[in-house]
Amino acid sequence: MLLTILFFTSLASLLSLFLVGLLLLNKKLIKRMSFYLVSFAAGALLATGFLDTLKESIELGGEDMLLWVTFSIAFFFLVERMFLSLHHHEDIEPLSKTEKIHLPTGLLIFGDALHNFIDGLSIAASFLSGFPLGIVTTLAVFVHEIPHELGDFGILLSKGWERKKVFGFNALTGLTAIVGALLAFYLGNNFKHIVPILLAITTGNFIYLSATDLLPEIHHKAKRSFALNHTVFFFLGIFLIVALTKIIK
Repeated sequence: MLLTILFFTSLASLLSLFLVGLLLLNKKLIKRMSFYLVSFAAGALLATGFLDTLKESIELGGEDMLLWVTFSIAFFFLVERMFLSLHHHEDIEPLSKTEKIHLPTGLLIFGDALHNFIDGLSIAASFLSGFPLGIVTTLAVFVHEIPHELGDFGILLSKGWERKKVFGFNALTGLTAIVGALLAFYLGNNFKHIVPILLAITTGNFIYLSATDLLPEIHHKAKRSFALNHTVFFFLGIFLIVALTKIIK
């Protein structure tokens, strides 16, 4: 099981990083696809949280898990208020030399590392509950990581970093996903009652990201003439998770 968890955790991080690297080679493609990816990820995360991880956590731990979901959402809100914004998609295309993002690099590194750590924890907790749930969660993490990585790339490029250095930075912070996965695996195997709690935290994370990070960004940035396109991609993200859940279960 540990090898399976490490494999899918690494796969989600590496594939998203690879795809972002390809997108960076074509600025027009980034501009065209970036917010479609945000919309798609919002739907996928929302569906995974409500239809998969929440359901599984309640089945394993009872209705008390709803309280853990609430606490986790409050915790992620507190973290964002303390450290500004750890999840950023407003700069998902490289900025010009005259455009600067006044975000301390150390804060960005911490935020990205924490984000990846939670991703690894989420994937591991889901696999400990069952292989099908692990696959669905891995997919949800993967589709969200693409716009997240684009955001990191955009900010660091605006600070004057070279593309190779930016790519290496994101690969390095991605290692914290492995740390999160290992911690969740250890806790889940030695303290079985923690698995539903970890799933509840995963649920809170997914719902929080979709409802407070991605969806507001779509409403803020999407032009009315393109609103239908973003709506379609949002529902596509939901339908993909629903279909995948039905197929693999």
